[in-house]
Formats: sequence, structure tokens, C-alpha cells
Amino acid sequence: MNDEKNLEAGSYIDAKGRTRWHQNDEIALKFLELHTFLIIADYPEDHASRYPWLANYISRFPEPMSDLIAQGRLIEEIPGAGEVVAKIVEEFLNTGTSTKLEEFAGDTPRTVVELVPIPGLGAKTIKRLYEEVGVDSLVSLRKAIDDGKLKGFKGIGKKTLEKFEAYLDAALVQKVNQST
Repeated sequence: MNDEKNLEAGSYIDAKGRTRWHQNDEIALKFLELHTFLIIADYPEDHASRYPWLANYISRFPEPMSDLIAQGRLIEEIPGAGEVVAKIVEEFLNTGTSTKLEEFAGDTPRTVVELVPIPGLGAKTIKRLYEEVGVDSLVSLRKAIDDGKLKGFKGIGKKTLEKFEAYLDAALVQKVNQST
């Protein structure tokens, strides 16, 4: 299956030559978003920490999650997945969101999920940026950096700021191009 000519619709070959699924990557990102909302909502960290692990596992799983759900195999194939995780995956597939994500997102601006893919920026730092500096989007992160609000911010040094700026430059240009 690793021959690109024989790829199934919705799959691709990653840098290591493995067949991957766009659907699984999207579900994995949703689990990272859920993790971020749980952390912001002060959900117990020991429970919330399972979602990044699940995201990583799902993104690398060699079959699409929709097949596992349709065949009733998700719980047996994904370590640590139970009825709750199976329901969340099914909801993500059917609606693009989940009851749990909606419940814990609460009053947090939905734009905070724009910060999830930034390299070097985890859920705890996103929570601190949101609570201490008011960063809730790519635009507000850019403004906080430009205004010098992140200088001396615990856990964010000069190199990390440079990585954020590089990511923001690319992401904000892409965002502008999509809106025109």
C-alpha cells in the first residue's frame, strides 16, 4: 500500500513511508483541541493528559477511524479507548465536534484552538497566555508579541518567541489569503 499510485482516497504517505489518513489527522487535532479546553477549564490534568496521547496514536493509526467505528473495532484496536472515547470519535466523524468538547469549551473563545498547532506551545502555556495576557487567537498572540507582553513570560524564551513569530508569519498570511 505504500506505493503512492495505489493510495486509497483520503490517505497519504508520510515522511517515514507510512500510509496515513487525513481523517485521522483531523480527529487527532480535535483531541488536542479538547485537551486544551479541558486544561483551560481546570479539568483534572491526570485525566486530560490521555487526549494528547490518543491524538498521537490515532494520527498514526494505519486505518481510518471511520472503518474502526463502522466495524465496532475502535475499543479493541486503540489502547486506552473505551465507550467515552469511541463516542467522541464517532461524534467528531459525524459532526466535526463532540459533546465533551462543547461542554468544556464553555465561555472560552473558540479562536483559542488556533494556538494548538503552534510548535512548542502546549495546553498549559495556552491556558496561562489566555488567563494572564488575554491571548485567545493567532492575532492576539501576534499583538502580545509586538507589544512585548511575552518578554519574561515564564516558559517562553527568545528562541521560542522566534518560532512563534515564524509560525505566525506563515499562518496569518495564509489566513489573509483564504479570506480574499
